Parts: sequence; structure tokens; C-alpha cells
Amino acid sequence: MTRTRRNVLLGAGAVGVGFLAGCLGDRADGGGSGAETTDVYASFFTLAEFTRSVVGDAGTTENAVPTGQHGHEWEPTTDMLPNVVESDAFVYFDVEGFQPWVDTARERIEADHADDVALIDAAAGIELREYDDDHTHGHSHEHGHDDSLSIHVIALEDDHGHVVADAHGDHWHDVPLEVPVDETVEFTVHLETDDGEALSLADDDYTLESALEGDTNTLTVETSGERLEIDGQEDGNATVVLRVLEDGTSGWEAPPLEVQVGDGRDHAHADDGGHGHDHDHTHGDYDAKFFADPVLAQDGVRNIRDALIDLDPDNATRYEDNAASYIEDLEALHSRFQATLEDRDHDHVVLAGHDSFQYLAERYGFEIHTPVGLSPDDEPSGREIAAAVEFVEEHGLEYVLWDYFDGPDTAETIAAEAEGAVETVMVSPAESVVEEWVEDGHGGYIGQMDEINLPAFERALGAENGD
Repeated sequence: MTRTRRNVLLGAGAVGVGFLAGCLGDRADGGGSGAETTDVYASFFTLAEFTRSVVGDAGTTENAVPTGQHGHEWEPTTDMLPNVVESDAFVYFDVEGFQPWVDTARERIEADHADDVALIDAAAGIELREYDDDHTHGHSHEHGHDDSLSIHVIALEDDHGHVVADAHGDHWHDVPLEVPVDETVEFTVHLETDDGEALSLADDDYTLESALEGDTNTLTVETSGERLEIDGQEDGNATVVLRVLEDGTSGWEAPPLEVQVGDGRDHAHADDGGHGHDHDHTHGDYDAKFFADPVLAQDGVRNIRDALIDLDPDNATRYEDNAASYIEDLEALHSRFQATLEDRDHDHVVLAGHDSFQYLAERYGFEIHTPVGLSPDDEPSGREIAAAVEFVEEHGLEYVLWDYFDGPDTAETIAAEAEGAVETVMVSPAESVVEEWVEDGHGGYIGQMDEINLPAFERALGAENGD
């Protein structure tokens, strides 16, 4: 076939590995195959699903994320670039912070392999939801504890005057903060109020305090005036929480600061065989999870189709036909959601998991309240749990949803503390897969949306009709 190699900032996609190949997609188009195939590497499950549906048997597609790992939160423990550059195209979302390892891989491909691998952005041209400063969007996730002290920006500056990390709202930029093992790094902490004025920690009225969460053997942290000192003890990851007290009382708490010491791996407890593990990370300024909406998912598939046609024009008809068939399936999925959820008792859902379904809620006109926020590693505070319980009671909800990859604990706590009989129901973010779902026949994206999520939201919204 004729190849045109270049960076294709259009659509994206890919397919599963191992036993998942041939199991996840709803179809693979037939047709003659040439001597060459188009090999695509996808950054996570959903893109693998979408791409395989377009590629059919014109090529192969590989999913970077191992089965059972949480989609975009997974981080590799080995260099993924050799795997990526062996493919003809790399499908991903060009959304900063969605998959940090992808951001790095893309930069290296652009610098050193631009003539070898086509970069395909599945989110190109799709209007993404912009997070507001505190990433609330229907959930309670506050960090301030006293309205009298409101910090808009916190920044860490090294001794050379460079800002190495800064935060506003509930997320940091340029994290995790990297600290070498057996070394101490020091920063000056700068604060800016909502009015744009600098707040000096040299002032006796304000005190900077720190606390350590996670693996306390990884590092130590100390504060003095406006200075922050972090001492790397051993390889691993930990979270530093910074608080600013006013006159010795509660004031303002910064979002959790992720710190990586050494290579970030806890070698004493590593048991993942080099396959990777989950890390908390900043999610950037835009919500990339548009694929929760079956209508916007169609745009992602179109992006993949157009990019593959540009890369491999000899198979244009095949890609067009395959994409049209899958888009038809997605439109049918949309129709089922629309019909099922149209006649419902209310418009309120509590999801005790990370915030994956805002596009779905916007499409079908309901509100999602979550105490957890954006990351499956986020832990809700007691106040956030109480707010979720209050939300359940205020709206008379009978169900609390929970994300499979987060676990049911938070949902069960909310259900137990709320008045009345409240049950918990599982949902899937549709960005990964587990073997059990494949065995049950709904391992694909459409299968998960149809067999797991639609019934769950039907119950949560009181849309069951008794059929």
C-alpha cells in the first residue's frame, strides 16, 4: 500500500492485546488483505476499541494499558517509547495531564521519530469541557477551611528563581514533584490571594504547616517561614499537604502535592512485573472523557477514520465502511440511553467515584454529584462525605453509584449514613476492561455502556418502567 508518513493531528484509536484481541470489538470487517498492514498503538482501552472498529483486518492495534488497570490513570514503570515507535501510528488524546506518560512520549516522537510514527489525536476538533478553578462541576471538593483566607495561587520556587510547580483551584501543574533519593530540595513558597495580592509567609500573622500522606518512609518534609524542605529517603511516591494558618487557627489548605522520590517505584513492594501501576496526577484544564457520551464518541471514531485514511489511502473504502458501521452502533446506543432515561423520576445522581460521566450527564440532562473528584486516588474528606449524604437525603435518592476501579467503600459509607433504604450500584468508566466482563460478553465499550452503565443510571434516576 502507499504510505504517507507525517504527524496526523486528527482522529485516533486502537485495540486490545492478548486474549482481548478479537473479543472486544463488535465486528471486524472482511475484505482482501494486502502484503502490508497498518499497525496502530493506542494509549488506552477506549481508543483501542474505537480504532479496532475502524481498522478491521486491515491492520493490528495494541492497547498500551494492561487488562484490569484503570485506563488513563495507569502509568508504566518501563519506557513505552520502543513499543510506540514500532507501530505506524500512535493514537492518543492531546490533552495535557490526561495521561502524563503520553505527553512525554508524544514530545519524544515529535523530536526524534516524526518521520516514523504518525501522531493521531482522537480528540482533535472536539469541544472539551473546561474545568473551572476548583474542578467542582457538580461535586464538592473544597480545600479552603475559612472564608476569611482565600488563596488563589500557590507556587514553589527553587533557589534559582524558577517556579517548579504551582497550583490554583484543586490541582497542581508540573507534578509529580521529583526529588532524588538521599538528597534534600528546598523551595520558597509564594502565595497570591483572590485579589491578586501577594501574601507573605514572613508575616507573623501567617504560618505554613505541612503534613505527609501515603508512604511516610519515602520522604520527610519540614517548613520554616516561607521555606519548604523535602528530603528524599527512598524510591516511592507520597503526598504532601500544605496548610496556611492565620493567627494560629485554621485557614487554607492547598491541593495535595504529589512527590516522586527516585524512580517512583517502591522496590520493597513492587509486584506488578513491570506492567505499571496507578498514580495520582493533575488532570490539566480540560476534561478529556468525552467518550462517556455516545454522540461525542462518534466524533472520536470519525477522527480515527480520517487519520487512518490519510495514513493508508489504499484502504480508504474499508476504513469508511467500518467506521460507518460502528458509528451506526454508537447512534443506536445513544437512542437506547435517550429512550430509557427520558421518563425518569428526578435529575440527580450521586457517584462515589472519580468524575467520569459529566459528558453523559450533559447529553441526557441530569446532574452528577461526586465527593471524590477527578482521580481514583482522591480520598473524600469527612465533610465531603457528609455533603454527599445530605445530597442523597435532600433529593430522596435510593441509589449511590460507584466506579468499579475505585471500589464500593465510599458509596457504602454514604448509603449507610443516609436516612432511608439506600443501595449501591456499580458503573464502569468505559476506559478499561476486566476479564470477567469479557467472559460475560460485555467487555467492549458498547457492551459496558449497554450492560453496566445504562441499567445503573436507569435505577439511579428512577427511570425503571418495570418491563
